[in-house]
Amino acid sequence: MTLELVGAGFTYRGAASAALTDIDLCLAPGQMHAVLGAVGSGTSTLGRLITGLTDDRGTSAGHIHVEGTAVMLGDDPEAQLSGMTSLVGDEVQLSGRLHGDEVSVVEGRALLMLESLGISDLWGRRLDTLSGGQRQLVALAGLLTLRPSLLVLDQPSLSLDPDTRRRLGEVLQDHCSSGGTVLITAHQFDEVAEACHELSILGTGRLLKTTHRLSADDGDQYGIWDTRPRDRHRTTSAATDVPACPKPASLTVRGLTIARSGASVLNDADLDVASGELVTIMGSNGAGKSTLLRSLAGLLRTRDRPSGTVTVDDQGTAVHIGDAPAHERAQHFGWVGQDPGSQLSAATVREELMHAAPLPPHRRRDREVIRARRQEAVTSALAAAELTEVSETHPYDLSIDGRKDLVMASALIMDPRILLLDEPTLGRDRKAIGRLNMIMAEFIRRGGSVLATTHDRRWAAEVSDRILRLGEGELREDPGRSEIV
Repeated sequence: MTLELVGAGFTYRGAASAALTDIDLCLAPGQMHAVLGAVGSGTSTLGRLITGLTDDRGTSAGHIHVEGTAVMLGDDPEAQLSGMTSLVGDEVQLSGRLHGDEVSVVEGRALLMLESLGISDLWGRRLDTLSGGQRQLVALAGLLTLRPSLLVLDQPSLSLDPDTRRRLGEVLQDHCSSGGTVLITAHQFDEVAEACHELSILGTGRLLKTTHRLSADDGDQYGIWDTRPRDRHRTTSAATDVPACPKPASLTVRGLTIARSGASVLNDADLDVASGELVTIMGSNGAGKSTLLRSLAGLLRTRDRPSGTVTVDDQGTAVHIGDAPAHERAQHFGWVGQDPGSQLSAATVREELMHAAPLPPHRRRDREVIRARRQEAVTSALAAAELTEVSETHPYDLSIDGRKDLVMASALIMDPRILLLDEPTLGRDRKAIGRLNMIMAEFIRRGGSVLATTHDRRWAAEVSDRILRLGEGELREDPGRSEIV
């Protein structure tokens, strides 16, 4: 057996109860297995326990045996890029070079792995020009070149489009066919989990059942988000029903053109988002979805500055953004990026919200009143995002969905006109998806609009008023919502 767990468990130092209890799981060479569970069920802890990453954080129990080499890619793959290289090709070869393998052998493995993942064209690209999904694949390619006996992947589908998820499933199956073993841990059921031979469901630290395929009832019962659309027709928006008459425009973009590293990302694109509308943008990894949102928020580097016009409706007055810097655009746009960690800086959740925006201009004698109002706003934001119980927790100790919600709450304190959400469903289980939808629904009820990018076809079909497709530099209306499959 490559992996053998008998009665395995783990308790974090200082915790009142065990994170994992009586885990029995055996995987032979050639097996690809997924362990799915809701946020907090212990999926990430299980992967870390198996690969020895919990040794200094608590106490393990039971029998835990791994035959051969085990490596893990965590739920923040970008953090596992070495920081020692600048180019994709060098990064993928690094682990093999450090292992002492011959240069020609390492290069051949790296090229083969990038080709199998469909990203061989990235070989000479700088890492800092890649999309989140592309960086994720590069980190994984580096691990696969080591040909580990056991590959543990925690939420490997984060930031990946459906076609890339299918391709990744095939690559992992090929790894198993050559004698390797793969264990997936995740909160969502998607194309990668679907490629596994078996699935186990983890709940409150215990394995509850093993099956060959997740049913809709299992997803509902155990809080696992199933990304597969359940039908071909949208029923009700999570935000609001679309009215019969058109609403005034909240955001108007004309002739937006963006070039990145000499390549066109967006070419003379037009975009309209109506007041109270939720619009999602879909497209393949690297198509430029994040770049589009970042351009609206004023976050692109100087050499990538876009051309075109951006106009926001501010209480009936058209405001032309032009070359306004990010801090001025924050009055209109609430930005929640793909990597929420890059937007967090305070020591606690409450402090993050307290300092989310400067206090409004005021006289010294009114300072206590102004601060009291901010405290009230923070308390309200904590409740809306269901973060009250973790208000004194360090933001980095939150799960990825919690960090996303914290950044969203910080943006909402600024009272923006439009929310820009980059991959808001990343790392969310069924409950966290519902919480996201409720936050957006309340924002839209108060007159806001939402522009979001996503690879989650089911979520887009269920919540969007309109779906746009970005590809080859062009932004188009989705040809037919009912055809999302």
